[in-house]
Amino acid sequence: MTSRFRALARRHPTVVDAFGALVVYFAAAVPKGPPGTVHQQLRSPATLAFLAAAVAVLAVRRKWPLATLVLTTAGVVPAVVLGLQMEPFLIPVVIATYTVAVRTDRWTALRSAVPTALFLMLVVMLLTPAPGFTWESLGRFAWIAMAAAIGDAVRSRRANIAAIEERAVRAERTREEEARRRVAEERLHIARELHDVVAHHIAVINVQAGVAGHLITSQPEAAAEALGHVRRSSRAVLDELSGLLGVLRRPEESDTPTEPAPGMAQLDDLVESFRASGLDLRASLTGEVHDLPATVDLVAYRVVQEALTNAHRHGSGTTRLSVAYTPSEIVLEVVNAPAAHPHAGGSGLGLVGMRERAGAVGGAIEAGIEADERFHVRATLPLQLGKKP
Repeated sequence: MTSRFRALARRHPTVVDAFGALVVYFAAAVPKGPPGTVHQQLRSPATLAFLAAAVAVLAVRRKWPLATLVLTTAGVVPAVVLGLQMEPFLIPVVIATYTVAVRTDRWTALRSAVPTALFLMLVVMLLTPAPGFTWESLGRFAWIAMAAAIGDAVRSRRANIAAIEERAVRAERTREEEARRRVAEERLHIARELHDVVAHHIAVINVQAGVAGHLITSQPEAAAEALGHVRRSSRAVLDELSGLLGVLRRPEESDTPTEPAPGMAQLDDLVESFRASGLDLRASLTGEVHDLPATVDLVAYRVVQEALTNAHRHGSGTTRLSVAYTPSEIVLEVVNAPAAHPHAGGSGLGLVGMRERAGAVGGAIEAGIEADERFHVRATLPLQLGKKP
């Protein structure tokens, strides 16, 4: 019920305030006190008219709070001059003071309530038939201070609730943005892994299928050997994809054992697989071999794999692989001659993936045709995470 009333007040504030002003008018106009006392005397038409004018201003109290306070305060003056009962005229002033405190800041409420109370006390002292200030007058005007204090407390509480709600909304938005960022990063990671796992074997399958198609009639034995490479590479793709999909499953659904991530320890096997697929590859190792952090180890392996795959697909002649260890970094370089009549260009995602992987561990990738007219891919990776090579 309360929430519905607040919603109605937000949509139609003037209508709600006008109804409230009407209620205040009838409550203030009803005679108070025991029969026969001065408080039980019927209101005169002049009193009711002045009171109606003072109370009617409350209909716009939320729209113009300061103006409402000024008008309701001014309505007390004729009541004092005419010797009318002052309490009914103070009710609109108290409500207007409360509204100012709720709708404005604390300093504005203070600057409004104090002058209002002082002004009305001065009016009573100067214009009443028996001039002077009494404790009864003090009690009357204390209601103005109480209204200001209550209004300020309500405003502070509403501000705190609004701040809490805003922080909750901002936190929820931040969580959603973080979730979207994590999803995007995970999708990018999966895309890189799929590219690294599949690209090498698909390149081998493509080359060996072409060789088999070319030699199937003239050299059946060589064609059969090429088809054997196609079969083995196809099986490797299926096995690696099966393992990757097993990792992507939720732990409670996973029934596929995961294997250790590849690293530089498997570099010899990687080199031999490229040589077996027909790539003329020469590899060299310099420097003292160091143990690499797991992340750097995986990045180094994937960079070499991608660079050799590109050399196999788009290069010609002899490809050279060099691995150099220094006290602070590992330098990987793959050099090959570009093909005279290359196949359709790749998507470029391989080089992008290499740069992203290297950048993630604080390394760098340089790729392009250099002065010797050969294509160079050079990766520099730190031996320790967090240290720039």
